[in-house]
Amino acid sequence: MAGRGSLRRVGWWRRGRRLVAVAGAALLLAVGGWSAPARAATTAPAATVPPGAGVPGIDVRPGWQDMPGQDKIQKLLDVASQVGLACCIGSVVIGGAALGVGRATGAGQASGRGLAMVLGGGGGAVLILLAPSLIGWLSR
Repeated sequence: MAGRGSLRRVGWWRRGRRLVAVAGAALLLAVGGWSAPARAATTAPAATVPPGAGVPGIDVRPGWQDMPGQDKIQKLLDVASQVGLACCIGSVVIGGAALGVGRATGAGQASGRGLAMVLGGGGGAVLILLAPSLIGWLSR
């Protein structure tokens, strides 16, 4: 019976890790999408819409134009991305320690988890830094 209970705990552990990964990815997309520096409002050329498509008289141009609280939102996003980078650095440091201790003691599982933390922290840092550029490139 002990083996069966441990399998159930492993199943929940995997589900929890997946949930945290999805939530982290959503947070990275949210932070990365809005952390690009605010640009001055410009008039974009009207999109050419074929006749009969869309609603005539409505023109949508997403941007920060005169939004109340824009500076506070920008500061919040900047701080959130900085906290994310600090967490990534912590993950790399702790993962490196686990990797070293696991290799030194012959604990393969510990060294495997340490390597995963190092790669995950490094990948997260790269995503946080590149997210504004990627989102800007995709929105063009």
